[in-house]
Amino acid sequence: MPYTNFFLGSVTVAGALTGLLFVALSVAPQRQSESGLSVEHQSIAATAFTALVDSLWISLIALLPGNGIPTANLIFGVLGLTSTVGLVVRLWRARSDQPLSHRWPVSLPFIVLLYGLQAVTAFTATSSRSAEHAGATFVMIFFAVGIARSWELLGLRGGGLLDLLVSRADRGGQAGQAGPRPDLSRKAESAVAESEAADSG
Repeated sequence: MPYTNFFLGSVTVAGALTGLLFVALSVAPQRQSESGLSVEHQSIAATAFTALVDSLWISLIALLPGNGIPTANLIFGVLGLTSTVGLVVRLWRARSDQPLSHRWPVSLPFIVLLYGLQAVTAFTATSSRSAEHAGATFVMIFFAVGIARSWELLGLRGGGLLDLLVSRADRGGQAGQAGPRPDLSRKAESAVAESEAADSG
């Protein structure tokens, strides 16, 4: 089995990263109470946990005798797909009640796509060699997803293309909200000047 050493290492890494995620979750409640983004932070934690658990179980099943990776890809792909779609629905409903960032409309559909591809490989990569290759590929992908979402859970950003686009969208929204204020202040100043002129007259 050419991927044995890889899956042995990925089991250890997945276990360690899952433990670190719980450390991040112990910090998250304080940030949730301060920022008020509880629904969004819950979705970030859920996607990070699901991605790391996916990598852990794919690695464990790959070490068992036989070719159980296609079945595991189907099960965990469907589970990840349905859970992430549920988070999208929750965030969509909460968008009018809580201030949400511009990241989730991009990141969550991308994660949905990844889980969909994982489920599809259960039917396209059925041989032992192709299934191991597909399993190893998704283990690395979901490691990246889990680490990125855990990083985001702590309120940190990596400075990538998504962060650049989101920061510009945030500035555009703030500028749109702050745009009418100078006009209102000028109108208020003119009203005060007219009232002072009337009093002096």
